[in-house]
Amino acid sequence: MNQRRQAQKRLWIRDRDSLGNAVDQGLREAADRVWERARLMVIRYLADDTQAAEILETTVDSASRLMNNGQPIQFFEAYLLRSVARESIRRMRKTPRIAFMDAEDIERLAGASFTDVERQLDNAKRIEALRACMDERGQAMCDLRVLDFDWGRIAELTGYRDAHTAEVQFWKKVDKALKRFRAYQELRLKGQSSV
Repeated sequence: MNQRRQAQKRLWIRDRDSLGNAVDQGLREAADRVWERARLMVIRYLADDTQAAEILETTVDSASRLMNNGQPIQFFEAYLLRSVARESIRRMRKTPRIAFMDAEDIERLAGASFTDVERQLDNAKRIEALRACMDERGQAMCDLRVLDFDWGRIAELTGYRDAHTAEVQFWKKVDKALKRFRAYQELRLKGQSSV
């Protein structure tokens, strides 16, 4: 949770766009509303969120300039999310960042073992990437598990009939997210080999 609060602090939407025009208040509010989804989208494509704030801020600036040129934007949130996805994909294709390897291969190549802190950081990144591939209900269930809620309470909060049903549905969502993540990685590797 603290990590998400720190990520929120990194987002800074200026009052004026790069041409000096005032940024529409509705656009600024929409950027705040979509921040978490935009961050997860950037993680999905770039495997980390360090560029998320910059991408969303640039997208808001571009949208503001379009609006000031007389081109209306009807649905701010949808426009911002679509633009963030497009920019993330563009950056992924331009500079491939990470080639994923199994931990065993890395240890064998490096000839050293990871410390507990490094392993915890790696695991946290993997969980965040997996979480980004889940739907909203799956993300909520994941967050509740991280907070040590039992399956009975999770079932109540997420609208499932009982603890067993909630747990089964959660693991189905995890399996589906893993398939999405692996499919994305395969596409990404194919794209790198064709370049």
